[in-house]
Formats: sequence, structure tokens, C-alpha cells
Amino acid sequence: MARKWAYLVSSTTYLPLSHDQIERELLGLLDRLLEAVAGDQPATESAAEVGAELVRLHCVGRTSLQCTVDVLAAALLAPTESRSAERLPERVARLLGALASGYVEAIRSATVEQRDTSDQALLNAVRESQREWRASEAQLDEIFLCSPNGIAVTGPDGQLVRTNPALHRILDRTASEVAGGDLFEFVHETDRRLLRDGYRDLRDGKIDRLRSRPRFVTKDGDLFQATLTASLLRGSHGYVTIVADDAELKLLQNQLRHQLLHDMLTGLPNRQFFSSHLEHVLHQPNPATLYHVDLDGFSLVTDGLGRSAGDRLLRIAADRLRSVVAGENAMVARFESDKFGILIENSASTPDVLTMIERINETLSEPAYIDEKGLAVTASFGVVEDLPRNVEPAELLRSADLAMRRAKSKGPGRWERYDPVWDGQARETIGLVATMPGAWENGELGIGYEPLVRLADGEIVGAEARLRWEHPDLGVLPREKYLELAERTALIGALGAWVVKRGWTDKADGGGADMPLLVPLTPNQLTDPRLAGTIQGILDSAAPTPDRLWLGLPAGALLVAGHEMVDNARVLADVGIGVVLLDFGVTPGELALLEDLPVHAVRLDSRLVWHAVDEDSIALAGARNMIALVRQAGITVLAGDLETSAQARWWQRAGVELGMGPLFTGDEGSVTDIGSLIGGGRARPGQGQ
Repeated sequence: MARKWAYLVSSTTYLPLSHDQIERELLGLLDRLLEAVAGDQPATESAAEVGAELVRLHCVGRTSLQCTVDVLAAALLAPTESRSAERLPERVARLLGALASGYVEAIRSATVEQRDTSDQALLNAVRESQREWRASEAQLDEIFLCSPNGIAVTGPDGQLVRTNPALHRILDRTASEVAGGDLFEFVHETDRRLLRDGYRDLRDGKIDRLRSRPRFVTKDGDLFQATLTASLLRGSHGYVTIVADDAELKLLQNQLRHQLLHDMLTGLPNRQFFSSHLEHVLHQPNPATLYHVDLDGFSLVTDGLGRSAGDRLLRIAADRLRSVVAGENAMVARFESDKFGILIENSASTPDVLTMIERINETLSEPAYIDEKGLAVTASFGVVEDLPRNVEPAELLRSADLAMRRAKSKGPGRWERYDPVWDGQARETIGLVATMPGAWENGELGIGYEPLVRLADGEIVGAEARLRWEHPDLGVLPREKYLELAERTALIGALGAWVVKRGWTDKADGGGADMPLLVPLTPNQLTDPRLAGTIQGILDSAAPTPDRLWLGLPAGALLVAGHEMVDNARVLADVGIGVVLLDFGVTPGELALLEDLPVHAVRLDSRLVWHAVDEDSIALAGARNMIALVRQAGITVLAGDLETSAQARWWQRAGVELGMGPLFTGDEGSVTDIGSLIGGGRARPGQGQ
């Protein structure tokens, strides 16, 4: 019976329960009704609760109660042995009536509760809307009162309904003088008609917003121009008008322009302003001189005393630079960090370049006391005199910068003039280095191999692998043309590992597995903490033994290097790689390196090699003694850059075992096929003998 009840009720309305759950719930209600009808006095309260429970179960369809009564009447009127048939219909009728009453009361209560909830929600929404409206109105009032622009609400004919303090200030009137007035009466008479026509077009819908720049009249009769914007107020025939004082806008624009064209720290013009002024000067007939100024040792101040001390020193330096050129038609600008520019339009009384630079350095070097510490700097200068009129300002600034870099490389306090030849070479070299990554990817970078020759019999016993750049337009480029600048880039580390790997592979493929391969490293390559691991990986993937790989380390760099470079050298030696000291001289420091490092060989400094023709050279006498000491320690001695047979014979007698250089390579310099080099066996006839 409960299953039938569940089925019929489910067909009258949607129930948020599964069929099994509905059946279980109705089975419990049916049990309660059967118990209620069993006694002589039926439990009508229990039946009313069953009716309310049906509402809780959402059995509230249009015919849900009817089908429930039909099912329960049949169930409760069925005779059973456990209950008496006497007055059974009457008891069942009373129970069903109580159930229906409880059902209706539950629906009524639910409806009332739902209505109360809805009313409360509506009331809350109205209150929240009123609160938001009051907050919005307060915000609008705040904007109206605090706006820097004048705001006026006017009627259809221009009568002022409401005005803010900014409009009173702009019109130079008090609130009482403006109240009740006409907006057009404050506009100059020649602009009134045009302005009225604009408001009329706005009212007629011909335009969405009116923009105009009429002239207004102050109380004293003075004229000023302002920007006026007007819109039609929705739901009324009035207007809202905003008046912006152009004078304040221009002041703000001037402030922004000053900030864009001046350095915030020193107040000097910046590079952009300086470049514009330089372009103007280039169109003038008078000669002019451009100075690029770089403070020497400024990083010592910032690193040692902090950024604040550095900033104060920059302001002092800026003031001193201005004071030096105060009597000239000149501009001083700060470019960036500790770099400044000075442009002087020369006159008959303008000092020459040397005098001007001496005055500047003399002024800068006077101690300036910052936090009770006396600080002073000097400067390096790049100078472009008699500025050419057909050159762009950016190119002139670049030329001055290159000249300054050349001066700085020679020491602090130096200066250099713009040199077209050197400038062209420097630009070409810098441009080449900038294109090195693309040249590497395009296959322009390769490896050249130079023979390592035994001086005693001219036998080729090994090779040196060097980076080789075959430029499509310039041909094979000399290494000194690009390697020094490439050393300043991150590319140099990857190139070093690539040369080692490529050379190691070429040597094995060319049949020279048992011959040593010398690969010179640069200081930056040697300080790379990944170097040892990279080379170890290369060796692990190839057949030849590690001792056939010789890595050349610059002796001069090792003398001034930190622990990282020396530790890397020791790690390389520990894995069996031969360590070769390059550019080895006769100084005590270089000899001490032989005790600090497990050195396999040394290659003499080229300056020693070139003095070989001078038998009486003191340096060569020291070299002979040094070679004897080195060889006693079991270290091989090489001589590079050998150019003549006389040099080779002299160094062989001095104890040098191996040699290399133009003497053994001729005009070719180097070869790209290590197999052909190894296959040669001996140096060319007449060479190395």
C-alpha cells in the first residue's frame, strides 16, 4: 500500500527525493495512521501531524491530497483481525479529516512564512537601495564640492541653479554674487551668442555634448579663456556645465614637460632635452664643442657608503659642472648614472679643451663633505670639437661616448678627442660582436687548427683549436678584432664549451686520438662555475683519454684572479686534463703559479719570443734560467708566435721543446680540417729546421 501511495503521489508533483526514499517515508506515515485507527478513540493529533509531514515532504501538488485520501481510505477501511469493525468508518473519517486539516494548516503556515520572508527581503532591498542612494548622493555632493573644475547646474535659459566653490574661484566671484545669476552674463559678449547656439543645439538633440572655449570676464574686467563642457540633464530641461581653467592646465602641462625633460635627482636637462638642444645648435653658425663626462670611481662611493651618499655626490658634481661653465653659453645635462654631457657654444673668450677639462677636474676633485666624510671624484672625457653640421645628434653623442670609453681605458682623469678612424674601427668591432650570436647560428663561426711542432725535428705532435670567424663580407676576421669585446658578453662561455667539444670530436674523427689538442680559454670562460662539469661531460662521451686535452689558462688572469678561477683550474687538472699556462713570463708571481697548480706545460709570452734576435737581452737571459727551472720540474715549454727559423733555432737552444706560429702555418694562418693537419706529419720543408 505504501508503494502504491508513493507512486500516485509522485505522479501529482515533483518530489526532491528518490522513489525508494519516498516509499520509506510514506511507509512510516502509514504505520502511524494504522496505530491511530486501532483504538476506540482515534488519535486525530497524530493524523494531523501526518498531514503536516506530507507538506514537509513537498507532497503539495494540486491532486496530492485527493490521491492520499483515496489510498488511505482503502487501506484503513480494510478489515483485519487486530481491529474491530465497529464504528470503523466513523474512526477512519475522523482520522482523514484530521489529516486534511493538518495538511491545510501546514500549507497555510508555509505560505505565511514564505510571504513574511519575501516581505522582509523586499524591505531589506528597499533599505539597501535607500542606503546606496544616500551614499551615492553623498559621493556626488563630495565630488561637486571638491572638484577642481567649476560645476554649474543651470536651467533651460542658463539660470544658475547650483554652483560649486571651484566655479566661484574661476569666475572670481563669491557664492552670493553668482547665486541666481545667468551663466552667459559671465561670458564675454562676443562669445555669448555662439555659446547660446551651442546650448540650443544640445537641447534640440543635434549634439550629445557641447564643448567650447569661450572667454570669461573677471570681476575686474580681465579676460581669461576656459574650457566649457555641457550635457543635458536627463528627465529635466536643465544642463550640467563643467568649466576648466586653462591656466591651471597649462601650469600642469609645463610641470609635466619639465619632468619629462629634466633629471629628477639633479634638476639638469636629461638626454632627450640635451639632444634637442644639440640639434638646434647644429643649425647655428658658431662653432661648438661636445663633452661626454664620466665620473671616475663613482661606484666606490655607492658600494662603500650607499646609494644615498652617491645621490648627494651626484647633485654636488652637477652643481660644480654648472659653475665651471657658468660664464659660457653652455648646457649641462645628466644622461644616466654618473654620466653627464656638456655642450658649449664657443666664443672668443671660451677656454680651449685642455683648459676646460683641467678646470672641471680641479673643481670636481675638491673634497665635498657628506656625513662628515670628505669625498671627491675626477672625470674622464670624450670630446667632439667643431661639431660637423651634417651629422645627426645621436651619432655625435655616440662618437663622444666612444671617445670617452677610449679615454677611460687608459686610466682615470684622461680625455680623448673624437678620432674618425678609431671611431669607425670601434663601431665596426662593436657591431661585429653584436652580430656574433646570429653568425654562430648561421655557421659563420667555426674552428681553425694550428700545428704544434717539435722544434728538434719539425714533427707535428699536436694542434691548437681556436675560434675562427669567416665573415661573408669581410672574410676571415682576426681574433683580436672581436674576442676581447666578446669576452664581455654571456656568449663567450657557451662558445668556449663549443670549441672544446667540436675540437675534441674533430680530433677523434681525424685520426689524431693520441695527439694532444690545446684549447686556449679566456678569463671569463675560466671563471664559469659550470666549466669543469661541462668539459667532464664532453670527455665522458668520447673515446680519447683526458690527458690528450690541454686547456690553456691565461697566466696574467690567474695572478689577479680570485679563488674561483684557481679552483676551476685545479678541478680540471684533477680529472686528468693538461693545464697549460699561456703568456708565461719571468716574474716571481708566474713562477709561484707552478707550485700552486698542477701545470703540464707553459707557453712563453710573445714579447719574449720576439726578442730572440737580441742575444744580449736581459729578458732573454732571465728566460733561459726560467726555462731551465721549469723543465727541471718536468713541465714542457712552448714558444708561440714564431715567425722565423732563426727564432725557432734560438729557442730550441734555450730549452724550448715545442713551437707554433706563422713559421709553421705560412699565409694560411690555420686550417679547418684537423685531419689534413695531422696527416702532414712534419712541418713544411725549410720551416722549423
